[in-house]
Amino acid sequence: MDTHATQEQQATQVWLGLVLLTLGSAWLGETLASVGVTAALVALIVGIKGFLVIRHYMGLAEPGSRLRQVMRLYFVVVPVLILLAGVTTG
Repeated sequence: MDTHATQEQQATQVWLGLVLLTLGSAWLGETLASVGVTAALVALIVGIKGFLVIRHYMGLAEPGSRLRQVMRLYFVVVPVLILLAGVTTG
């Protein structure tokens, strides 16, 4: 199998994973779980999706990139803010 086909297959798998995570987030929003638990799970999902997008779609897999560091920080800060919002309202 050539590398182009492998890259396309990997991109498709990551995309399907992102879709499943998004559907999981939507399902969590419809459940009757506590706000804190839901916020924690959504924060985790946002972080995972962010790291997948950074690595596979933004071309920032190389360590040492300042843009990669900023994006990773963003996808840590946003889930923490989601978690804090869930804890304060729950």
